[in-house]
Amino acid sequence: MKKIILLLTISFIVFSEADAQRWKRVRYELIYGLGINIAMTDLGGGPGEGGFGFKDIDISQTRPGIYGGFRYKFKERLAGKFLLSFGWLAGNDAMTPEESRNGRNISFSGPLLETSVVGEYSLMRERLGSRYTFSNIRRFKMKYINTYVFAGIGMIAFWPNNSNPTYKSNSEKGKTKSFSHVAAAFPIGIGFKYGINRKLGVSLEMGGRFTTTDYLDGHSDTYSTSRDGYLTVMVGLNYKLKTARSGLPRF
Repeated sequence: MKKIILLLTISFIVFSEADAQRWKRVRYELIYGLGINIAMTDLGGGPGEGGFGFKDIDISQTRPGIYGGFRYKFKERLAGKFLLSFGWLAGNDAMTPEESRNGRNISFSGPLLETSVVGEYSLMRERLGSRYTFSNIRRFKMKYINTYVFAGIGMIAFWPNNSNPTYKSNSEKGKTKSFSHVAAAFPIGIGFKYGINRKLGVSLEMGGRFTTTDYLDGHSDTYSTSRDGYLTVMVGLNYKLKTARSGLPRF
């Protein structure tokens, strides 16, 4: 009897260790999906002074985007991610209830290219899902949701088409100097992943991009004291790659 208990104990430890190290077999992950961008600039927005918050979101000015990338797990809960995305930004003073900005009546729209490197930290151990099946779609299971937070650094290139870039009034003057179409960006946010099976997963990621430019909209007021930014919401598909003996991904 003692031998059986000892054998069962050893087996449990071995299998538990093997399960805990399973993430190393699929530490590489391809990411691709669609999303929306919400500009946080001097133009448009919500009531009151412009800011970087939910109250300044104008749903009518959301614009689409696409993205793709690559994730690598350094540790079970720590990963690095490279993303490349392309989308659009827009803002319109005519859509804001704030009188001073509404009367100014300037709008902008334009494409945006972003590349970034971020670090991710999972708040709990990721579960990989069932092997080769789609049972997790037919029956939703909370335990297969992985929540993570992320922060990083990137570069953006943007080309705003501004309806009146040299706007001036008695109370407000527009800066007419030329500006760079390239700036640094700092992504920060939260994400959720759901394991469909051991290879596939879906994700929802929400975050802000703080930038080093005040010209995302092609406009900067003389009295503007903050940099422009934008919010992103991305829905993606994640595909895990097996790790070869060499440590490289196996396609």
